[in-house]
Amino acid sequence: MAQRRMISKSIHQDGRFLTLSPVSKILYDDLVLYADDDGFCSDVSLINLMDKATAENYSELEQAGLIVNVEGVYLIVDWLNTQLLNHYSRTSFLDLSSKVFIRIDFKYTINAEDRNIALPLDDWVERKNRNRQINLKALQQQRLKGVVTQKVTNGKPNVNKKITKGSPSIDKNSIDKSRLEQNRPDQTKKEKINIDKDNSTSTSSIENNATTENGGNSGEKGGVDNRVNNQLDTNNNQDNINSLFNYLNGISPTDIPKDNKRLADVFDMLIHNGYEIEDIQLGIDNIMNVANQMPQYQNEQSLAKLLIQHLPEYTKQTLEQSSSND
Repeated sequence: MAQRRMISKSIHQDGRFLTLSPVSKILYDDLVLYADDDGFCSDVSLINLMDKATAENYSELEQAGLIVNVEGVYLIVDWLNTQLLNHYSRTSFLDLSSKVFIRIDFKYTINAEDRNIALPLDDWVERKNRNRQINLKALQQQRLKGVVTQKVTNGKPNVNKKITKGSPSIDKNSIDKSRLEQNRPDQTKKEKINIDKDNSTSTSSIENNATTENGGNSGEKGGVDNRVNNQLDTNNNQDNINSLFNYLNGISPTDIPKDNKRLADVFDMLIHNGYEIEDIQLGIDNIMNVANQMPQYQNEQSLAKLLIQHLPEYTKQTLEQSSSND
């Protein structure tokens, strides 16, 4: 655990801190000093002895939103905003850590219903690159989309129950299943009965495929199958392109219409070049990190132009960084 802690000037100048009683101000600084590398402080007996702090002082800090009481262990709310940990050690309070979330303003919360939650603290710890460049707004939007409503029946009237997924990413299995469902009607086309010109007998296209592989002549059917396969690929690509537009518009300050052909062509090109949807989304995240800090990119046309010009290189860089970290 680090032996030094940073006392934030911005916290000391904040109205929440300025209105505290003198003992509570000292107590807050000592809690920061004695907290572990995740911001938890449990052994407060020495602090109470030094500061002559009482339960009222802790309550005052809680009401000011500066600390959270997690089952008797105190957590510094602004920890991630104030500390730079070069030698990080995981907290020993793993059972409590699982109940803590990070908001889009990098503050801790234990309110699982807070709509500003970006990701759980445990997910943050597991990330390979823990830094403030992460797009918490994008993670928050993904998390909100991951909240679904199910009807639960247990011998009682149907009840709407919220199920909150973690920091969601695209589920490749569900995509493959969805594609399979989409392909089934077209697969039926490929099994149409062909009429034999000589004996008027019927054979399925699957049997014709077997004949072709054994040296037979597929004739016209091969061209039909190719056209069907090409159409399936086109449909799948269009679905992926639409999902990328949905993802982009979910995290951007302005909506870019799906009929923006130039941007759609960029998405299509990246998909054809073998990039996974997750890779392209990370490229979008990196560009949005830049765009969100620059007012000139807060409108539809300039943002679309930025994506068209730089998305391929950002997607490639993201994939290369991920590979090097692995």
